[in-house]
Amino acid sequence: MSVPPPPEPGGLLGRTVARREDRRLLMGQGRFLDDIAAPPGCLHAVFVRSPHPHARIGAIDGDGARALPGVVAVLTGRDLADLVAPLRMAPPIEGLLPMEMPVLPLQTARFVGDPVALVLAESRVAAEDAAELVAVDWVPLPAIASIDQAKAAAALVDPDVPGNRVSHQVFSTPGLDAAFARADRIVETRFGQHRQTHVPLEPRGVLAIWDAGREQLTMHVGTQAPHPYRSAIAARLGLKEFQVTVESPEMGGGFGQKIIPLREDLCLAAAARLLCRPVRWRETRGENLIASMMAREETLITRAAVTAEGRLLALTCTMEADFGAWS
Repeated sequence: MSVPPPPEPGGLLGRTVARREDRRLLMGQGRFLDDIAAPPGCLHAVFVRSPHPHARIGAIDGDGARALPGVVAVLTGRDLADLVAPLRMAPPIEGLLPMEMPVLPLQTARFVGDPVALVLAESRVAAEDAAELVAVDWVPLPAIASIDQAKAAAALVDPDVPGNRVSHQVFSTPGLDAAFARADRIVETRFGQHRQTHVPLEPRGVLAIWDAGREQLTMHVGTQAPHPYRSAIAARLGLKEFQVTVESPEMGGGFGQKIIPLREDLCLAAAARLLCRPVRWRETRGENLIASMMAREETLITRAAVTAEGRLLALTCTMEADFGAWS
């Protein structure tokens, strides 16, 4: 297979651009996260997740899990709280409230699949068996599963978000009202889009290695944006950026789901640093469907101001989006 020639002067717009990765992928020479051999002493991670859509977290008893052969640690949000800062989403957008998400919630689980504990063992099988023995004292709470319920509910999904409305933004161009006033007809239409997820061919995964002597963290992770990923990992763990290296193999599909480090990534990084051992996590397909990022469910109402001849004078759109348990 010939190598494509370099681009000619004048740019790439309007030209067919050959993919550069096809040769190694078609020949089976791609290197995905699972193709990276586990280093000596590597621990395998499994998360204990909430079976409830909304529940208060009582005591978490990991003694039964720790008693199994090969189990090294059972970590909760309290174990990790001093090691890694919460994920904070606070972009400078007018009308959008900031949101903080602990790596493992301390008080309340907000959706089915919310991670509340991390089991680390010498093998994946041991970690899976041990995770089933972690006993959580759940106190189920009323769940909010739609925008209409969120509007009417007295309970708050997030105590820092009054009225369950995390964002309210309005924008219009000059002359909008005048255009509607002179319209011969106003056409109103309602659209809806359900929740959807990315379903990458390879679900998420991380191999975190902490070098205590050099104070260097290496993250092997298929990510769409390794440099912002490194910045976020360093900031959350209180490290300098030069202390974090991100090695990104083939991504296995991302579609937006593998841009930023999510909570599982931060847990693995903190656990590797805490235990001074490599830590590996491989997400199952079920975990990916219930616990990774999703596209938001939303409804849109459009109003078009038109003339009798069908000329469009102006258009408005009102959109309501379900931001989910965590924004």
